[in-house]
Amino acid sequence: MSRQELARSTHYVVTHEYECASMTAADGRQASLGDFYGDPAAALIDVYEQWCAVAGEGLILCWLEQPFGQCVAYFRQTGEILWITTLRQTGPFALEWQGKDGTWSGLTF
Repeated sequence: MSRQELARSTHYVVTHEYECASMTAADGRQASLGDFYGDPAAALIDVYEQWCAVAGEGLILCWLEQPFGQCVAYFRQTGEILWITTLRQTGPFALEWQGKDGTWSGLTF
């Protein structure tokens, strides 16, 4: 199976191959965004290209600027796992996510 594109901006591309998500910058830098149980369902790149998010089994948020590729995981600890299907940006450092049940929730970071 080849890489599947999840999100693209002017300077970044988020892809996945099976359960592994990664990011590539236009200048050739690459970063692993993490592994998921099941393929990632959605990704978005901040309109200001400061961060990106990948979702499926929980959410992984990664910085695109310094330090490039540093990530934080949300909703992935045992007993707290959420299955996220859709993402949308709501502010410079905020997003909303939709769970499998159709409910939208917000995250400000």
